[in-house]
Amino acid sequence: MRIAIASDDAGLDAKQHLAAKLSADGHEVLDVAPQLQEEVRPDYAEHVALSVLRHDAERGVIISSRGVGASVAANRVPGVRAALCNDAYSAHVGAKNEGMNVLVLAVHNLDDKLAEEIVEAYLSATLAPIEVVGGLPPRRLQRVFSHVRENISRDLSVTELAQVVGMSQYYFSKLFKMSTGTTPHQYVMRQRVDRAQEVLRESQTALAEVAKLVGFETQSHFTSVFRKLVGTTPKHYREMHQLAPQASEDSAEKAATAA
Repeated sequence: MRIAIASDDAGLDAKQHLAAKLSADGHEVLDVAPQLQEEVRPDYAEHVALSVLRHDAERGVIISSRGVGASVAANRVPGVRAALCNDAYSAHVGAKNEGMNVLVLAVHNLDDKLAEEIVEAYLSATLAPIEVVGGLPPRRLQRVFSHVRENISRDLSVTELAQVVGMSQYYFSKLFKMSTGTTPHQYVMRQRVDRAQEVLRESQTALAEVAKLVGFETQSHFTSVFRKLVGTTPKHYREMHQLAPQASEDSAEKAATAA
């Protein structure tokens, strides 16, 4: 099963432990909100909810010090049913009877063993169907998501996205926001930044090239949007995420030299 997972800073250790356990059990785990050290991603719950909505993941798991707040944030995304569960029975019934597709765990009320039991019960339940009222029909919505993903490197106007599903710009914008809780423009900007984060974590591509790769005309605009959504600059984000691997390489090199 593909599982989207995220946490706030307080739940980081629990998230990493749980992600490792789920991967070992054969699940595909998507960490949809990698964090900076000592910084909190305030939109981590939204990231999980949108991943489920886009069908990037079949279910979501959020670990937070603010369980109720995370549940509320995830439930703002239409088509998502998120709930805070502190025991295995509630998690199983929530998925089976209520269609709960995002599980929220409160880090202060949790240890690793209990978290594993709750998540196992949640994943073992067959998910009840969820009826989404209003907004774009699911197939059309997925068509828009795919178009954005496949064309993220170039300009994407609301007019073009509306044409993908054969609607007027006004009607499309209204229904898209009903379906996702965000405007088409905001969604595209978020996808550009998400893709940029992947590139920054995995490569040394120049920042100007990263900006072009994800569809920004200028590096300054890229930096401005990135800072607004992530809370730091692209340069600092890369430094924080590539610092640990580099340090490990340096330590390994010193050990080899000493030997």
